[in-house]
Amino acid sequence: MQETRIRIFLVEDDEIDAMSFERALKKSGFGNYLLKHCKNAPEALETLGREEFDCIFLDYQLPGSDGLELLKRIRVQGVNTPIAVMTSQGDEKIAVEMMKAGAFDYFPKAEVTPENITKIIRSGLRLKESETQKARFEQALKENIDRLNTIVESTNALIFSVDKGLRYTSFNSRFKKTIQKLYNIEPEIGLQAVYDFYLDKDRKAIYDEFKKALEGEHTVITEEFGDPSGVSSYYEFSFNPIIDDEGNVSGVAVYGQDCTKRNKEQLEILESKLEAERTAKAKSEFLSNMSHEIRTPMNAIIGLSELLLKENLTEKQLENMKSIKFSADNLLVIINDILDFSKIESGKVEFESLNFDIFSKVHEIRKTFIFKAEEKGLGLKFEIDEKIPQFLVGDPYRLNQILLNLLSNAVKFTKEGTVSLLVNLISEEEDNIHVEFKVVDTGIGIPKDKLASVFESYTQAYTDITRRFGGTGLGLAITRQLVTMQNGEISLDSEPGVGTTFTVKLKFKKGEIEGVGTPEDMIAELLEKRDFGGMSVLLVEDNVMNQFVACQVLELWNIKVECADNGLEAVKLLEKKDYAIVLMDLQMPAMNGYEATAFIRDKTNKLRNPDIPIIALTADAFPETRKKVLDEGMNDFVTKPLEQNDLYAKIKQHALKSVKA
Repeated sequence: MQETRIRIFLVEDDEIDAMSFERALKKSGFGNYLLKHCKNAPEALETLGREEFDCIFLDYQLPGSDGLELLKRIRVQGVNTPIAVMTSQGDEKIAVEMMKAGAFDYFPKAEVTPENITKIIRSGLRLKESETQKARFEQALKENIDRLNTIVESTNALIFSVDKGLRYTSFNSRFKKTIQKLYNIEPEIGLQAVYDFYLDKDRKAIYDEFKKALEGEHTVITEEFGDPSGVSSYYEFSFNPIIDDEGNVSGVAVYGQDCTKRNKEQLEILESKLEAERTAKAKSEFLSNMSHEIRTPMNAIIGLSELLLKENLTEKQLENMKSIKFSADNLLVIINDILDFSKIESGKVEFESLNFDIFSKVHEIRKTFIFKAEEKGLGLKFEIDEKIPQFLVGDPYRLNQILLNLLSNAVKFTKEGTVSLLVNLISEEEDNIHVEFKVVDTGIGIPKDKLASVFESYTQAYTDITRRFGGTGLGLAITRQLVTMQNGEISLDSEPGVGTTFTVKLKFKKGEIEGVGTPEDMIAELLEKRDFGGMSVLLVEDNVMNQFVACQVLELWNIKVECADNGLEAVKLLEKKDYAIVLMDLQMPAMNGYEATAFIRDKTNKLRNPDIPIIALTADAFPETRKKVLDEGMNDFVTKPLEQNDLYAKIKQHALKSVKA
């Protein structure tokens, strides 16, 4: 069945903001859509007078008219399409006014992202469907107005009707009492007071609804009323044309419902939403900054430790350096656990849907543990069911995190024997596949009475585990959260002194076959001879110590390195010189890594090579950052602290691509 095309209308005078919106829309979850764009209020009103849309995005600041004024004019014009308001400001008062005027959402332009656009459009479509259903209900109410007259006196609603001259033809006692209380006016049948009353300046909107109803339209409006004591009430009025036997409009029937409580709740929800968004954003920024600030010095410590371990050290010096490296690695694990757990607790975890090679992923994970296993004299057994399709669609980063956590625990708690990863096919459907991952060790095991608490935060099986093996007790809690948030299952079976088996079951979609990756023997050959023959690389990094470490590592591989302290210096160098690759830090003064990449990729800036491979060096290890890196035009990323094999493999990979190109 063909997908219905969604019609979207954007009112935005700023070309850059309009392009940002269009880019976000292209990356959203809607494939079949039509985007119409105009730059000012008159053009918008003219367009809405002749075309219908499913959702409207309205800039608050427009030439000659603000968004609130235009919003009101749109509603007066009779356009009931859901309207979301965008602003460069963050004023709660404006937000409340917009919502009162008929907007269904209000958000800063900084939050124009594919995810937010998708969410807002879907909300708008649901609202439109809701309004459509409401309209059907009110149409049925109009057709059954005679039957309604038998119960009007028993309702708390304000119900009345007028003829074409706006003279009362009927009203219930509730309406009469309310009008008397609010305005000291006693309505009477046949009295034209309603005409004079509704011409009052503050009630002009209601008079306009009468006019529309007399022209055959059905309309709904929410109005605020104040009694003599100054207490405000909100009523939602439904205006329904009364059709006579000849099919002509003979008057208007009005149904008014007190919505003061609902309106107050909606305003409170809006205020809570804005506060929650601010809090969530602050938490996310804090976690990202903490990740960067903590991992940046760790990069220098671990990097220098690795370099010193390659020097001609005395036995005592070598022993001390290994202790430093071991402690730094353990500290990094603890830091990562705390940051990951905080991210999960703040509700900021997102999952990707990417095509990836499951066989390559398992092979990469195996390589990660070869050295640690050999160091402890452990066997390492990795098996993957050949019936599993090579390419799956899911979140490879989160899968990697889950398996690394489980395997790290297995290696840590196993003194002798074997650590295994067994990947098996559970079931296969037309588009989906269920996969089981078993991590098996011959380690210390877990008592039966401790199994239930293993996945709890800050918990380990024995009270002395932390002292003996280290760690935060967060790794398995994080793993369980990541599995359950993907609608997966995780379980364990263990026997003290025999070993432990963790079982994870996840569902993936079948992926598309891609070009075959570099074979294992070819990778080994590439990593064996680390000589780039004087290849020129631009390192963009504001931290002097990180520059020092990276330069020493790169120079070991016969790479000529030139450093820039920020993105601004980098683009100036790229205007004058040719480089094979750019290694780009993300958080820098003057011009950050994202801004520098955008400038480089923009061919209108006429740099020498706008397509130069750019590898991000990020101290923010969260998958959301990794996705953003690729979305912003960078080719790859390496996480700080820099792991030399990973950095080398990424440079080699993109250097080879550059040569082939």
